[in-house]
Amino acid sequence: MSTRMSSPTSTPQTTPQTPHPAFLVNVTIKPTPHRGVGQMGVFASNYIPKGTPLWSWTSLVKTYPSTSLPSILKTMSLSDAQTFLRQGFVSPDDPDCFHSNPEDAGRFINHSEHFNVGMNGALRDIKAGEELTMDYNFHGNPEWYRQICRQYGVKTEAEIATASQSTATTTTTTTTTTTTTTT
Repeated sequence: MSTRMSSPTSTPQTTPQTPHPAFLVNVTIKPTPHRGVGQMGVFASNYIPKGTPLWSWTSLVKTYPSTSLPSILKTMSLSDAQTFLRQGFVSPDDPDCFHSNPEDAGRFINHSEHFNVGMNGALRDIKAGEELTMDYNFHGNPEWYRQICRQYGVKTEAEIATASQSTATTTTTTTTTTTTTTT
């Protein structure tokens, strides 16, 4: 999953604080304008203790063999194909398949260098109102996936994570402190 858009033409909406399919805790889906126009994120509705399972795989996540993905994407408009790719992922445990979750709110979990969500749940205590984020370096990044994402102009999760790391490094290395000494 990469930074997600609800749809290229829809206006971002905040969802009520009710359970979403696949989430085991109450979350709110709302705009994350700091991530770009139309971007959405998943936020804790209540305090979540470290170790709490957050999400469960459901039938909302569809699995497609890598060999069938090109023909599926060709049936879509460019915009729909891009959204489909952006709202899916390759599991490191199943590198020959693409998993798409167009109806599962998990597609809105964004990448962060300071992630608080792992495969088994909350990695630390999460405050109510805090965005749930993960490390996209976890996802699989096989050549077939990189190639199809390039073809459709979509970044892979690994590219998003790398860009995030580069931005953090650039910000850190370009920040300087000036000391003035008066005698």
